[in-house]
This record gives sequence, C-alpha cells and structure tokens, in this order.
Amino acid sequence: MKKMIALSIAALTLAFAVPQALSAADSAAIKKNMAERKPKIEALKKAGSIGENKSGYLEAMKDAKLEDADKKLIEDENKDRKDVYTDIAKEQSSAAGKTVTVEKVAETRAKQIRSRAKEGEYIQGEDGKWVKATKPAEKKDK
Repeated sequence: MKKMIALSIAALTLAFAVPQALSAADSAAIKKNMAERKPKIEALKKAGSIGENKSGYLEAMKDAKLEDADKKLIEDENKDRKDVYTDIAKEQSSAAGKTVTVEKVAETRAKQIRSRAKEGEYIQGEDGKWVKATKPAEKKDK
C-alpha cells in the first residue's frame, strides 16, 4: 500500500513538473493575445525602448523609460513566447526521438527574429552585444 501511494505521488509530481502541451484553446488564446500586442511592441521597438535579445525574448533597453503598462506587455509577451517555445520543444523532442530544449527553440527563434528585424530596431547578437538592425543588403544578379 505504501509503495502504491509513493508511486501515485511520484506520478502526480511528474505530471505537474513536466510542461503540458498547449491545448487548442490555449494556443488560440496565445495567438490572439500576441497579435493584439504586436502593434504596441512594434511601436516600442521603433522608439528604441525595447529590443529582441539573443534568447528569443523581448528586453527593455538599458536607458528606456517604460511605463508599467509597457513592462507588463513585455512580461506577458515573454510568458506567451516561453509557452510556445515549450510546446515546440516537446513536439520536436517527440518527432526527433531526443530532447530538444526550450532554450534551443528560443535561440533558433531569436536568429529568425534577427534576420527579419526592421532597420533601426535593437537586436542582440549571439555575442551579447546590442546593435541596431541595418537594411538588408540587396541581392545582385550574376
């Protein structure tokens, strides 16, 4: 009996410790919330108040004077991003048959974000240095 109780407790602990896959409703809510936040995030990026860090999350710039609502917006966006990255890591781990970390997914996403950054937006390179994105070089025909 004691063994059965111990196993039940262990199973419950594991169930709460391992992030659960996003339900369709959760996924839809996150997508909606992120879409609603996007214009304000873009405005904050354009103003130079926030940037995209090397870990796939938004970050306030050192000298930025953000209002509490802006700080909450960044916090909410980063929480949703982490939930999405966690879900992707679980899916990729299952498909690959090996562990794919949330951090790896986030870093991969950070690279995508850097490559798509608009001119003048702050992005953090893999070396940790913050720079303003520049206009992509135009392709030349050979």
